[in-house]
Amino acid sequence: MELVFEITNPLELKEGCARSWMFRDGNGIIGRSGDCDWYIEDHAPHVSRQHARVSQEGGAFYLTDISRNGTVINGIETLQGAEKRRIRQGDTYRLGSLEIRAQRVQFRGDSSHQALPSFLLKGQLTAALDPLNALQARDNAYCVIDELSSVIATRITSSGVGVQVPVDHEQVRLPELVAAPMAVQPDHSPRPLDGNTGRFWQLFGDALGVDLSDVDAPACEVLAVDVARLFKQCLDGLEHSSATRHELKAELRTSQQCGRESGSDASDSGLIISQLMQRQPEQAARTITRLFRDSQAHQVALLAGCRAMARSTLEHFSPQRLHWHFEHEGKSWLRTAGSRWRAYVHHHSALVRDDNWSAGLWGRDFVHAYDEQIRLINSL
Repeated sequence: MELVFEITNPLELKEGCARSWMFRDGNGIIGRSGDCDWYIEDHAPHVSRQHARVSQEGGAFYLTDISRNGTVINGIETLQGAEKRRIRQGDTYRLGSLEIRAQRVQFRGDSSHQALPSFLLKGQLTAALDPLNALQARDNAYCVIDELSSVIATRITSSGVGVQVPVDHEQVRLPELVAAPMAVQPDHSPRPLDGNTGRFWQLFGDALGVDLSDVDAPACEVLAVDVARLFKQCLDGLEHSSATRHELKAELRTSQQCGRESGSDASDSGLIISQLMQRQPEQAARTITRLFRDSQAHQVALLAGCRAMARSTLEHFSPQRLHWHFEHEGKSWLRTAGSRWRAYVHHHSALVRDDNWSAGLWGRDFVHAYDEQIRLINSL
């Protein structure tokens, strides 16, 4: 047996390098060095000077990586350094940017693995290829001298040796085009629905605002499961939003009336689904609508409270308000800009240390505006 390597991507190979190489004795070096048995070099270049070693042991070929860049086997495994790996038929190896494929072929002179035809044995191959013998056989087919020649001609004709017949007299059957078999296309047409099921899917589509007449039954079932999953997700989101809103209201220390309203808003997804199971869709719809309305009212009330607190803060630090405050404290002697600025800094530091002022600003302005906005929205 002999080993043949062939490069499968010759565009990456530099000019002057052999695209294939045969290792007869099973030993050799592959690389871009001039003293290698198979000299190959890529454009990068990533092939090492001595990249891989080919060896033979016990009738099998082996490849050992001796490079710095490594060798990839069949595109998935990297050969470890100094690791000897057996070469199999059809294996591919990546050396740098070059890919080579291994082929194992049999020696031309090896007759131990392949038997020759019977008419080529015992020296008949030379006689069959002799042109003089071919001409004599052609003439003898039309001139039978005696009975012995007739017997010999009969044996030659019936022996099945076709090499003595000229090529232009051979009748070879020409290949014919065969029509490719028609692929069976799967039937994607929607299956018709029966009466009751079709009525149900029609009502289901009307509730979603879509037309399900061209959708088959399995697709409708998948759609129904997805709708139910999204509905449950929305209910869980409403429940989480309601709980967060109640915590914010408790943090704001709103009025007693707002506290009673927040307690009545408490709801969960299980209650809404239970109302649907008890055939109370109107009650479930009112609950969902109220939860969305309360969430929107809470957002609007937060905006109103922030605006009220911002206006109160700006008013408190207005120049006229500070002037009245300083006169009330008996600081009418402030005449220069420097003295007024020092008085303002002192006043601001006092407000920062005064927790009652910040709590009063929060509870008096923000909470009042928040409660007033909630009351106005609920009265609509």
